Amino acid sequence: MATAGAASAFIPYLDLLASPNARKVKITDIKCVRTKIGFRPSLLVKVETDAGIVGIGECHHDENSIGAKDIVLNVIKPILVGQDPYDLERLVFKMSTRTSYYGGNHGIPLHAITGVEFALWDILGKLADQPVHNILGGGPHRKQVRAYCTGRPRDLLSKDSCAEFAERMKKQKFTAAKVDFIRDQRWEQLDNRMMSNAEVDRNARGFQNVRDAVGPDFDIAVHAHWELDFDSALRVAHAVAPIRPWWFEDPLPIGYNEQWIKLTERSPVPILTGENLYTRDDFRPFIVNAAVNKIEIDISMAGGLLEAKKIADLAETYYMPVATHNVAGPVATVASAHWAATVREFAGHEAFMNNPLNADGRSCNGDNAVLGYGVDLLKDGYLQFNGKPGFGITLDEKLVKEKYMVAGETWWD
Repeated sequence: MATAGAASAFIPYLDLLASPNARKVKITDIKCVRTKIGFRPSLLVKVETDAGIVGIGECHHDENSIGAKDIVLNVIKPILVGQDPYDLERLVFKMSTRTSYYGGNHGIPLHAITGVEFALWDILGKLADQPVHNILGGGPHRKQVRAYCTGRPRDLLSKDSCAEFAERMKKQKFTAAKVDFIRDQRWEQLDNRMMSNAEVDRNARGFQNVRDAVGPDFDIAVHAHWELDFDSALRVAHAVAPIRPWWFEDPLPIGYNEQWIKLTERSPVPILTGENLYTRDDFRPFIVNAAVNKIEIDISMAGGLLEAKKIADLAETYYMPVATHNVAGPVATVASAHWAATVREFAGHEAFMNNPLNADGRSCNGDNAVLGYGVDLLKDGYLQFNGKPGFGITLDEKLVKEKYMVAGETWWD
C-alpha cells in the first residue's frame, strides 16, 4: 500500500483519473454560435454530455466565423458524438487527421479543433471537480498570470502623449506593455519590407520617450507585424536597444529560414516570434535551431491547450521563455490563462484594453460579464482564477444572445 501511494504521487493526472465519472461519460451533442464579444468575431462552442455537464470553448477568429462553424458542425461533430471526453488526445488526433486536407493542419480547421478542445478540457475539469490548470500537465506553477497590455501612446514622438500612456498603464496597474513601432506603411497594407533611415531614427526617439515615461522597471516589447527584411530588422533592433526591450516581436516574415538565426545572433535585443505558427511542426525549427530567444504561442491558434503545453515543454528544454499572443474574446482568454499557469518559464499573457468596458483595468478582451466569473478577471495587472471547476465559466447565455450574436445567427445552431 505504501509503495502504491508513493507511486501515485508522480501521476500527473491523478485528480483527473480519480474522478468517479471517469470512463462513464459520453459526448451527446456539439453546438455553436457566432458572436462578437471581443473586438473580432469568434465562434462559441458548446459540447454536451450524457452526464448533464457541458463544456464551453471559443474558436480563434476568421473574418466572420462561418468557416470555423462549418468545420465544427459538419466535420468534427460526427467524430465526437458518442465518444468519451477522457480520450481527449486521441480525439484531437482524429480531428486533426480528418481535417488535414482542408488546410494541412493550419488555419481555420485547426482554429475549429482548438475551440472544441477547450470545451473538452472544460468538461474534464468539471468532471474532476478541479480547475483546468490543476489537471493540465501536472498542475500550475503560479496562482495568477502576469498580463501585458497591447497598446501604445497616441504619438510616440510626443513626450506628453507618452506620459498619458504611462499614466494609463499605472492606473490599470500593468507592469508591461507591447507597443507598435513606427512605420510609414500600415502593416496590413505593405508595399515592401524596407525601412528608411528616417523611420529607424523615429523609432529610436519614440521608444526612448516611452521608456522615459514608464520608468526603468516597466517591461516594453517592441511590436512589429512580421513586416521587415533582414537589414531593416537589424537596424531597428540596434535603434531600440538603449531602452532594453523585453523583446522585439515578429520582425521578419512568418516562415522559418536561416535569416532568423542570423538576426537572433546579431541582434542586441531578444527576438521573439510565434503568433502565426501552428503546432509543434511550425515551432520546432525556431526552437531547435535557436532562431529566436523567446517564443509566443497563440493558444487559440496553435492547436489547443495540450499541443501548446508540448510546444512550451520543447522550448523549456532549449532554455527559451514563453509568452502568449491573445486576440481572442473572454472565453478563450480564460482558457489561455489556465494554460499559462502551468508553464514554468512563462513571461507574460497578452491583454487588450481598447474596449471602454475594460478601461478600469479589471477586465480585458471584451465584455467579461458574459463569463459569469464571480471575480475580476484582471487584478493589479494579473489574470485571476476563481477556483471553480473547469475554466470557472458560467456563460451568461442571455447576455450573449441579446447583445453579442452576429446578425442573422441562430442560437446554438
